[in-house]
Amino acid sequence: MQFKTLLLASAMAFALPVHAELTNDASAILSPTVIDFEAYDGYYTSGPELVAPGVTFTGDEGSQLGAYVADLGSNGIWGLGNHFAATDFVGELRFTFNDLTQGAGALVNHFAYDEVLPFAVVVSAYGDNNQIIETYTVMINTDVDSYNEGLFLGITRDTADIRSLSFKGNAVVLDNFTFTTPVPEPETYAMMLAGLGLLGLMGRRSKR
Repeated sequence: MQFKTLLLASAMAFALPVHAELTNDASAILSPTVIDFEAYDGYYTSGPELVAPGVTFTGDEGSQLGAYVADLGSNGIWGLGNHFAATDFVGELRFTFNDLTQGAGALVNHFAYDEVLPFAVVVSAYGDNNQIIETYTVMINTDVDSYNEGLFLGITRDTADIRSLSFKGNAVVLDNFTFTTPVPEPETYAMMLAGLGLLGLMGRRSKR
């Protein structure tokens, strides 16, 4: 497979106190949970759609979960036995976490037309209050006769401060969305402990 990738814009990480990094290695996502979209079959939705415990999908109009074929022009074809997520010809796919996570990414590709319409994917990490904490623009170039080829695009952080991850572009497709299994936030732990304490109290009363 002939494979070229061009990083068009670097992250906003220079302004951040934590180390941020774009990664093309899925193994860089620690303690991973993977969403493969095989549970969906051509489901057009803009969401919100719970795609895994604690992970909600939203997208622009025309977004599809469980897509089974996509013509990516000079970047080849996706489908052929596996399901994936896809935008319309222009759109965004976003995944939001109930609990902040440290890293996330996916196998990604997009429509291209040789050198005339190369297009690109913008991958962005958002923190609380929907502010961008890191963003990259990446052009992916795979062979015209390739099948299900792409590039893993992920963002990792030193601390768990990612609330959502989005992919924007022209006819974006992605599969095997991978994220670091979030650690419940302190408020969640407090609620769990309070619930356990209440159950224990009720158990004592019932014994009496």
